[in-house]
Amino acid sequence: MKRILGTVIFLIALWLPAATIWAQAENQPSPGALERWRQMSPQEKQELRERYQRWKALPPEEKTELHKRFETWRQLPPAEKAVIRKNFQRWQNLSPEQQEQFRERWQRWRNLPPEKREMLKQRFEKLRELTPEQRRELREKFKERQNLSPEEKRAFRQRLKEQLQRREKVDD
Repeated sequence: MKRILGTVIFLIALWLPAATIWAQAENQPSPGALERWRQMSPQEKQELRERYQRWKALPPEEKTELHKRFETWRQLPPAEKAVIRKNFQRWQNLSPEQQEQFRERWQRWRNLPPEKREMLKQRFEKLRELTPEQRRELREKFKERQNLSPEEKRAFRQRLKEQLQRREKVDD
């Protein structure tokens, strides 16, 4: 019995310092992280602390959602990440008014029925496929139409309606 008790005490005596060393090693930040922390300005350190506090205060559902988003981001191909970063940089360079206009346009886009969005996507795709000369011609036509007087615009719209009706009759 004394022998077993002595062996157990001996093993605990060996295990306790090793466990303490392992625990300390796990709590130590990586050398790179420690170096980055030392190079941070006090404002950056404070911002990081605040972000950590906000993270700790998040409900578990939001933390889970953020983890999912991070995993989705991590699994994106590098080319898609580059496009997203580029678009985000563009967004950051916009003035607050432009950002608000963009938000409003995006919301209007999201509120469109799916059929209308699909139709517009197809039109944009057709525009992209045009040659630069064709796009220039379209731009010039558009500018000409913008310079029309209200009466001329009404007459133009009326002609377009008539043409559309004739096409529909031919198709029937």
